[in-house]
Amino acid sequence: MDYNRNFDSFPDTSLVLLAFLKQKGCQNSQLKRELDYLDEQLKLPTNHNYIESDEELQADGHSFSVSHRELLHEFQNQVQPLLPVNAEEDRAAREMAAELIRIADLLEHRVLSQAADSLTKKLRRSQEKFWGGHLSDGVQALLDQVAGAKEFKKELVEMAFTFVLMKTVCEHMPNFLLGLYGTVVQYFPYRSNR
Repeated sequence: MDYNRNFDSFPDTSLVLLAFLKQKGCQNSQLKRELDYLDEQLKLPTNHNYIESDEELQADGHSFSVSHRELLHEFQNQVQPLLPVNAEEDRAAREMAAELIRIADLLEHRVLSQAADSLTKKLRRSQEKFWGGHLSDGVQALLDQVAGAKEFKKELVEMAFTFVLMKTVCEHMPNFLLGLYGTVVQYFPYRSNR
């Protein structure tokens, strides 16, 4: 499928992002573990009665504190309960992820490293609710620097650059994966409806 011409029928953002992260591969073993955990959580049925936690349980079965993993899981169930198991949609997501990787490869390593370093600093200094704006600013800066990106549909380039920038940041800061994943999944449905 040519997503460059038919952007309106692309698969679910969450599924495409997960396929992109898996196909792009991880250099960092901690990020690989975070990605595996995210994959497991997104495929769990919504009616299960437990949430895994890094915290110890009290005698009544409640955790002493809420972990970021629990919050992501609850958030994911509200926004997008499950990733589909439909083989056709899975194939379409993998194909689109491959196309996005091809677009993302237009970025020079130096340019991407500088953008990722700048974004990482901003994310460290800000609350998660502001991450979408920082990510958007980083992607816009990349769009301004990469001349070859103009041959592709703007929405696809934005998505590819967002995914690769997110992945590059997470290679250095794996603990940002869950928060950035939620930010990106929220960001693209809004952006593609403009």
